[in-house]
Amino acid sequence: MPQSTSTIDVRPKRTLPLKLYATTSVGLEEVLEQEIKRIGGREVTVGRRGVAFRGNLETVYMANLWLRTAHRVLLNLVEFDAPDRKALYDGVRTVRWDEHLGRKGTLAADAVSNDSDLTHTRFIAQVIKDGIVDEFRDRYGTRPNVDRNNPDLRVSARLLNNRCVLSVDTSGERLHRRGYRPSFGFKAPLMETLAAGVVLLSEFDGSTPFVDPMCGSGTLLVEAALVARQVAPGLLGREFGFMRHPSYDRHLWRQLVELAKSQMKNDEECAIFGSDVADESLRAARASAAGAGMDDVIRLRKADIADLKSRTEGMVVVNPPYGERLGEIEQLVELYQTLGRVLKTRCTGMSAHVLSGSPYLSQKMGLKSARRDIVWNGAIKCRLLHYSLY
Repeated sequence: MPQSTSTIDVRPKRTLPLKLYATTSVGLEEVLEQEIKRIGGREVTVGRRGVAFRGNLETVYMANLWLRTAHRVLLNLVEFDAPDRKALYDGVRTVRWDEHLGRKGTLAADAVSNDSDLTHTRFIAQVIKDGIVDEFRDRYGTRPNVDRNNPDLRVSARLLNNRCVLSVDTSGERLHRRGYRPSFGFKAPLMETLAAGVVLLSEFDGSTPFVDPMCGSGTLLVEAALVARQVAPGLLGREFGFMRHPSYDRHLWRQLVELAKSQMKNDEECAIFGSDVADESLRAARASAAGAGMDDVIRLRKADIADLKSRTEGMVVVNPPYGERLGEIEQLVELYQTLGRVLKTRCTGMSAHVLSGSPYLSQKMGLKSARRDIVWNGAIKCRLLHYSLY
């Protein structure tokens, strides 16, 4: 039996020092760190693709309610050495799983593995499910069922250097699924969490106009509107994994939701403008804005980038197409040249923030960035380029 370093009781004690871990995209870890500190997380430590912190049950709820750049909020249960199947299975059996799942509940497991002898994530997940099922069978003579799509309990395993951390996923569906995107199948180029990260890295706070002249499905616009109006993304109607946990404190959750609603701004002066040349994109953007309840603050029009209206204050935030093959990249040169020319001639006094997946195309804008942040859009390494326009 492997030596366990910590097993955490998650019964509803608001002062219990829970070990938590929020996952995110590479490049957004420090943004997420600041978000976690603002909601009261303690002992915050930045890692790769995530941030560790401590808190209580309220912190768990606040993290799921407020974090804009987190993918999942994990509650760490136990940590142990797992160089082989037996060690992994034995480590799973150290947890009292009946404290996290009812006898008739459903479960699922997922895993990531880096620099470890156990590399096959599906095999790791299966061993975890075997251990949980055997625990219930031995203790009660019954076993929970597996539901990969909508389980009552989702268990996450993170293996690094043969060390395994087992966690309860308190989020359920990944947090980028806010619930406002249209259902008619338009594929957006940005996840909501990355779009929120771009907005926060651009230091937008709602006090100045926000312009996206290539708005696509409107994800940057919606995330900017949510920031400007101080709307917690968890207020948009989705459910969370912690709501099916035996520790769920419905009264506490309702208190936090009401507090978040009371902090929302109904600022009609907030100016958020989007445009695109494609009717399909504008249709999706309007649906996204309406789905988030931001259609009264987001103003959309059909226009080419070359027709951007002249402004002297605020910021332009844009995610132009990157091009994946050489021929596509060459076809985009004129677009980037036009973007650079428009920013220089029509946006004097503003700042510009361009998310680019192509250094070659970025150079075609003819602008010198004041700062750049490295972020990843899926498998594409991108640079968020910040410009001061004089």
